[in-house]
Amino acid sequence: MRLWILISLFLSSTSAITLAIIVGRDGGGFHGYSSSSESSSSEEHGHGNGHGHGHGHGHGHGHGHGHGHGNSHGPRPKPPRPPRPAPRNECDDGWMRFERPNGIWCIHLGNPGVTNGAFSHQDAQNACAALGATLTGYQNENERMTVANEALKKTIDMGRLVAGIWLGAVAYPNCRVTSCGPYATFQWTDGNTNGAGGIKWGIGEPDNVNWPGTSACIQQFVMSPNFVVGPEDHSGWKTSFANGDLDKYQCTSLAHPRTRLYACGKRGVSR
Repeated sequence: MRLWILISLFLSSTSAITLAIIVGRDGGGFHGYSSSSESSSSEEHGHGNGHGHGHGHGHGHGHGHGHGHGNSHGPRPKPPRPPRPAPRNECDDGWMRFERPNGIWCIHLGNPGVTNGAFSHQDAQNACAALGATLTGYQNENERMTVANEALKKTIDMGRLVAGIWLGAVAYPNCRVTSCGPYATFQWTDGNTNGAGGIKWGIGEPDNVNWPGTSACIQQFVMSPNFVVGPEDHSGWKTSFANGDLDKYQCTSLAHPRTRLYACGKRGVSR
């Protein structure tokens, strides 16, 4: 009896073991197993998106992938301001602007309205001084003819065809009477004009006349192409002078031509 019980137990155990082995082989092992320690490790080291996959045989593997993009932009710096243009030397309203090697020179054509000759060289200098200027010379041909053409407009507007402009020049002491040549008889007195580029004499000038006064001066002829000699004019003007030509003349009044103008000069003002 005892022997039969032992044999029965033995056979039952063997069948169970055999059955377990068969089931294990047919089932394909264990799936989806992963240890808690491995899972927590995957969570600690994964950033962004974490994906864990467990593979058979009791092993689990966790893979973590993280991607971060951060752009921080502060306010853009303002572009630097363009540099201010350098100040320029300019002329006041009513003054003609000329560029000279030594800077900007401004010329004003004054018209005292005198048509009887009673306006001397000194009167003209006083009028310029009241404007903060002085009687001007001419640095070059452009200055000489620009002023002459403007003066011709003013003269015609006054109903006249000929006029004289007082300029800033006086004869050298030894050349007051006798001419010392076209470029050595006079000196410019405005303190800015130099050289002889603005000199163009009428025919026969500078002359050898002993004009009254302590010095001789320069006047500039203003003459219309339509000029006809009148009772107060000299017939020689039409053949000796063209509009803008220079004339050695007395500094005093009464002066010829009777219509008198004057040209003032000063440096440009920085603005």
